[in-house]
Amino acid sequence: MDAPAKEHLLTLPNIITLVRVALVPAFVVMVLQKNGFGALLVFTLAGLTDVLDGLTARLLKRKTKIGALIDPIADKLLLSAAFILLTFKDMDLDYMIPLWLTIVVISRDLLILLGGIVIYLWKGIKEFPPSAFGKLSTVLQVGTVFLVLLANYVRSSSWSRFSVLASLSSPSFLQAIFLFTMASTVISGAHYVIRGIRLTFFAPKKG
Repeated sequence: MDAPAKEHLLTLPNIITLVRVALVPAFVVMVLQKNGFGALLVFTLAGLTDVLDGLTARLLKRKTKIGALIDPIADKLLLSAAFILLTFKDMDLDYMIPLWLTIVVISRDLLILLGGIVIYLWKGIKEFPPSAFGKLSTVLQVGTVFLVLLANYVRSSSWSRFSVLASLSSPSFLQAIFLFTMASTVISGAHYVIRGIRLTFFAPKKG
């Protein structure tokens, strides 16, 4: 039997993902320097890399196990940094992510991480593909960060005169987004818990 082909780290999709990882400290610096436009720009670029790495992996048929591992790590690094900074850091922001939402988001991620470790140690299962609920939750979390960054930038610039941007940055609209994001995060977390229970107690052990 032929030996399995060795995967390469530096495929184009993986390089794009690593660029997103490199953008995380740049985003943190922009936020700490209270550079609203810079933070919005870097976060938007990071979001585009998230779309591009998946697109190129499918088009070029270069999906790898390494890519499947580092892609969610890159997402969580960026989102965790954004939620924490936009909640706890005193930057004289007009709009911030509420503490309760950040607690829900971070707690869900920690729960999934710990659950994954338990399932791996107990069952030897290494791959945990994202669910539709998880993907929706991630989209809403990204949207939450983007809208908070946009709202702060619009509030401090001449763009506030445009009614569409003013509506997107209104407190009532942001509050609705916060609630939707919290609901999707809780639902996806519950769904992952159910999947974890099934894998732990009802799936055959690997190895």
